[in-house]
Amino acid sequence: MRRFRAITRRQRRMMALACITSSVLFSSAPGITLALPTIQRDLDASTSTLRWIVIAAQLPLCCLAAAAGRLADLLGYRAVLRTALLGFAIASAVCALGPTGSWLILGRILQGTAVALAAPLGVALLAREIPVRMHGWALGTLALSITVTSTAAPYLVAALTDFADWRWGFGAYAVAGLVLFVLAGQERYGTGGKSVSVPMDWKGFLTLTGGLTLVVVSLERVAAWGHRDLTALLLFLAGAVVLLAFVLVERAVADPLIDLRMCRRRNVVAAGGALALAQWASLVLSIYLSFYLQQVLDYSALQAGLVVLPGYLGPLLLPSLVGRLHDYAPTWWTVVSGALLGAVSLLLIARAVARGDIVMLVLGLLAFGCAAPLVYTPANSLALSSVPASSYGLISGFTTTARQLGGVLGLAVSGMVFSQAQADKRARLTRVGGLDSVQRRDLDSLVSDGERGRRLLDSLPRPSAQAVLDIANGAYTQGFLVALLATAGLLTLGSVSMLVALRHRMSGPVQDAGDLR
Repeated sequence: MRRFRAITRRQRRMMALACITSSVLFSSAPGITLALPTIQRDLDASTSTLRWIVIAAQLPLCCLAAAAGRLADLLGYRAVLRTALLGFAIASAVCALGPTGSWLILGRILQGTAVALAAPLGVALLAREIPVRMHGWALGTLALSITVTSTAAPYLVAALTDFADWRWGFGAYAVAGLVLFVLAGQERYGTGGKSVSVPMDWKGFLTLTGGLTLVVVSLERVAAWGHRDLTALLLFLAGAVVLLAFVLVERAVADPLIDLRMCRRRNVVAAGGALALAQWASLVLSIYLSFYLQQVLDYSALQAGLVVLPGYLGPLLLPSLVGRLHDYAPTWWTVVSGALLGAVSLLLIARAVARGDIVMLVLGLLAFGCAAPLVYTPANSLALSSVPASSYGLISGFTTTARQLGGVLGLAVSGMVFSQAQADKRARLTRVGGLDSVQRRDLDSLVSDGERGRRLLDSLPRPSAQAVLDIANGAYTQGFLVALLATAGLLTLGSVSMLVALRHRMSGPVQDAGDLR
């Protein structure tokens, strides 16, 4: 509070604008996690559609995070921020009013684009408006506000889902976006245009966006249609070619969207990999666990939220302790320990799911929540320690992109693994109920209690219907277990790789690090 009183009234307003805006925008992605099962039931959406509702909000962050800061420099912070907030309000309204899953996916794409445009502006505004000697305090306050809001948002949306309708959650975001749009126009801040000589790398942006989209679509198609789908293979190959073109473009231009020379530094690559794997594990766990608790165990959205609450305690309570740990242990040690703890906690959660043990599940979630702070902040510090201050902006864009890319690919790849494991288990249904090909397509809505699933159960004799429902629940549990085990294996492999690559490197400034520009 003393530091808050030490800044001017204008600086307080700008700090409040940065914190509130960033908190509202960034909470929109995790905010609907606990409401997803209800959304699937109400829209009678497939599992593939549900994954796209999540992916659609993450994919724009992979492609726009590195470009948004440069756009703000070119066009002005105020113009970009207000455009993002207005777009966010419109996108949230589309989500609230959308009658189908396709409409909801479209709204989420627009939401993700708006968040990506505003992503770097909170930090940039604080860096411009707050005195340098208070930057650490200001950025810490920003991070804390985002963490608190992102933790609380799923519970607020879950309450609306249980006592009213999930659409009210998106409506609340629409109203918040409009209010912030008005408030963001009350001050003049930022610069843009004439003083900036660095052009926008449109070729890099388009090839990165196109390549990532094709790869994610191909993986999701495999999850929905099976590993022998020729179209999925062709889409994947096309995406790989476009991403190769992105690499060639970035190496040729003078001011690339993402400076790939950063990949020559072990600390940067290890940090990006750690952030990607951590985001991968976090999204996979949160999405599939929500469905497991609400559909297989028949919990309400708020009851499921109470079960997963221990997973949020670590990110809320441990960042300051992790900061002190930096004084006594190398940064790479902290990152590797966090990744290994994450792998162990996922194994514990998998065992709890297999046994139906809620107490063990809560302990596993508590351990996973403690693992996350050991990775996120130290990994960013590890990357920054490799370069001089003049390259901090490039490194921040790189680590942000790596983290979001891990989340998107994690959902796509885990969806493919989950679907194949679930399909193998469901194969037993053909012997239980004598289902034809049309009925097998309807199995996707059994666990979610969708309309197609109810029609399928109504068409079967009561004993067969109960057997089909039990095996459908078992198939979902099996897919969840395989996804958890695969993610734990990736975290373990990543931990070992980082240990081998970085065991001789200590954290701290690198004396011979050259400017990446």
